[in-house]
Amino acid sequence: MKVRVGVISPYKAQVHAITEKVGKRYSSDAQNNFSVSIRSVDGFQGGEEDLIIISTVRCNASGSVGFLSNRQRANVAITRARYCLWIVGNGTTLGNSESVWEKLVDDAKKRNCFHNAEEDQNLAHAIAAALLELNQINDLVNADSFLFKSAKWKVCFTSAFWTSMRRVRNKELSKKVLSLLEKLSSGWRQTEKERTPVDRSGESSSLFVEHYKVNKQLYLVWSVDILAETSNCTQVLKVWDILPFSDIPNLSNQLEISYGSYTVEKMTRCMHRSRDGSLVVPMKWSVDSSSHEADPMQFLSKPLASLSLRDAPETSSKTKR
Repeated sequence: MKVRVGVISPYKAQVHAITEKVGKRYSSDAQNNFSVSIRSVDGFQGGEEDLIIISTVRCNASGSVGFLSNRQRANVAITRARYCLWIVGNGTTLGNSESVWEKLVDDAKKRNCFHNAEEDQNLAHAIAAALLELNQINDLVNADSFLFKSAKWKVCFTSAFWTSMRRVRNKELSKKVLSLLEKLSSGWRQTEKERTPVDRSGESSSLFVEHYKVNKQLYLVWSVDILAETSNCTQVLKVWDILPFSDIPNLSNQLEISYGSYTVEKMTRCMHRSRDGSLVVPMKWSVDSSSHEADPMQFLSKPLASLSLRDAPETSSKTKR
């Protein structure tokens, strides 16, 4: 059985870009059992394939779809498939286009054929990898990005982290970092045996800062911090940087100043662990019910070295969050 796939784009530049990525992996020879043909809309005129994938390219709130607003071009694009048609595009843009594309989106939603790529883990990773490869990091900077929409933990990033991510320019490494962040935001944590020990003598920040191995050279450095909102204080993940192991003590020294200004109460909240089965879930405290801040002199008189994550209070998921 032979399967022929056609990929259609309205722009020659994207046809070239897709050919560079896909054309080297799959044959375009229709005599093979599996072939992929990548052409513009005009290039497909009069032709058919078993499965057609259309890239509509444009992404905007105004509904501008460029060349595809031409009814003849749209008709050619959507009638090239013998058995199956996939349209890859921005739902908002197509839905606001006041054209046949808007009708297609409405019809797809009614028939449960409208899918959000960001909700599929494999597709979300592919999108993230593409953005990283194109150095479009800003689309991932937002903590509410598609990678963390369903996460248990809110993730906050430092500018140093994104600077390191831009510097990496390695797709596989970037994927590993994002995968690790997703696991952390879901509540997964390494066991004591999996962790790489660091000399923690005299390092107050080392009581809070964690470092998880990404590859043989680099580690993801993160901690739990407290985000104060209108009526609640909530635990969040603070992602500091991606560093070689030898640079971690240096960062710890810098963070010591920051953590040294925390009160005992805030430090205790940072160290608090609440579990839901095998996962660690964020704690939430009401601002109204929070206890009084500890006396600064009491804080100074308590040696930081006496604190330990192993001694940190831990609760089950029944604790108020």
